[in-house]
Amino acid sequence: METDLNIEELKSKIGFGIKFWLEFKNKSIMGSGWANLLDHIEKNEGGSLMQAAKECNYSYKYAWNILKRIEKRTGISPAITGKGGSGGGGWVKLSEWGRYLLTFYTRLKSEIEIVERKLEKTMKIK
Repeated sequence: METDLNIEELKSKIGFGIKFWLEFKNKSIMGSGWANLLDHIEKNEGGSLMQAAKECNYSYKYAWNILKRIEKRTGISPAITGKGGSGGGGWVKLSEWGRYLLTFYTRLKSEIEIVERKLEKTMKIK
């Protein structure tokens, strides 16, 4: 049955991926999705968690829960929030801790991408 397969064609379809996340005291605190939310909060000039959540295709509640989970697991909130004006609403921005986590994650991601490119070149087996 193996002779029916085009092994060379199958080989060309093999790839790989590397997933990583940050841990705090052996608990996962941030992967790519959560880092993406922090990045959108950081870049959001209006300070709207709703807007940052929307840009990540998250509900407001899910985005809020992400912030709370990071806080629960580390003991420090990654964000600072405040109440809005007389019309309600509020604002959010990254705390020093949130900026540190995002920066650390981003630097690590860059290093891992370098490793991925090297592996792609060296793992091409013919």
